[in-house]
Amino acid sequence: MGNSGQYQLRSNTVTLVRWSKRPGEDPFIRFVMLSVFGLVLCLISMIFLPFLRNFAAFALFMVIFPAILTVPTISGRRTFMRELTKTVNDTVIEVTGARSDQLSVRQFRQLVRSGEQLSLRVNGVPGLNLHVERTSTLAKNAPEKWLVVFTVIPPDNGTASFDRLLAAASDARPESAGAS
Repeated sequence: MGNSGQYQLRSNTVTLVRWSKRPGEDPFIRFVMLSVFGLVLCLISMIFLPFLRNFAAFALFMVIFPAILTVPTISGRRTFMRELTKTVNDTVIEVTGARSDQLSVRQFRQLVRSGEQLSLRVNGVPGLNLHVERTSTLAKNAPEKWLVVFTVIPPDNGTASFDRLLAAASDARPESAGAS
């Protein structure tokens, strides 16, 4: 049971980054929850304070306070995504050697939303895919776990041709100068 919620690594994948997202972390959900709280607070304060019985106080409690309290969430989320994208880009450059394969934050968010794979070339040879996977959890309110994963696709002709090429190259090596 201890292994049921964990991600099982396949032999052809490498995990770059892991992170989790808690339910209710979305800024829109936070804004709506704070607006409902503001409505309740506004109605209670209108009972005891007659000068708050106007539209301006209602707007203050329903829109302005929730907006001010939601801004740090949005800012923190943007900073987190920028740092995560930078980590992924550093690894992509290290593996592919091409700066042109870097992702923007918008492209990375699109990969997270869609789950599609980005094909990368290593020294001009295709066979590496970058994608984001969501791992399954059994609990309802457990944080979602996300993984940025490199998947290696084996060549169509398999590794046997590479092994033969390596053997031929090692057999064709010139003998050392001292041997005759």
